[in-house]
Amino acid sequence: MQKIILAGAIAAAFLSGCATGPSKELSDCLQPNRRVAVEVVGTVLAPKPKPKPEAEAKPEAKPEAKPEAKPEAKPKKPARVPLQLNALAQGNSAFDVGSAVLKEGGREDLDKLIGTVAKRQMVVGAIVIAGHTDRFEAESASANLAEERAKSVMSYLTSKGMDQKLMFWEGKGAKEPVPVTKFCE
Repeated sequence: MQKIILAGAIAAAFLSGCATGPSKELSDCLQPNRRVAVEVVGTVLAPKPKPKPEAEAKPEAKPEAKPEAKPEAKPKKPARVPLQLNALAQGNSAFDVGSAVLKEGGREDLDKLIGTVAKRQMVVGAIVIAGHTDRFEAESASANLAEERAKSVMSYLTSKGMDQKLMFWEGKGAKEPVPVTKFCE
């Protein structure tokens, strides 16, 4: 009976600590939820098909027979295939708690995305930017922090040459938390 009471007291202490506000440790544990997800949708040139191996040469049946000339094949236009790229500016390296200012770590993550778009010569159709907060930031006075983070990323992408007319942003707040893979104390 005493073990049950002791376990209940420990659980109550733990839960009351969570209810009073985020500690530094809890804030660090929830950091993946401070993020902006970027999805770039467009098309790229299809990879060229691998050449077929040459057929084995057949011996000619009659030496006087002339081989038929094959008409030259008209080169086809390169085909375009759809492509979707995703990137995250996430955690303490991208945003401080309660802040929408994009830090250097977040800019590096977005620069990788921009480099991939350029390298693949992608024709961009749309860029969807979704800002997120952790649950404590969502309860704070700055209710539109997720939107401000999305706008911050949109501004950065625009400064790097991405077309702002193709960008759509939204603030999701704490609606879609990242699954926790470690125990937050």
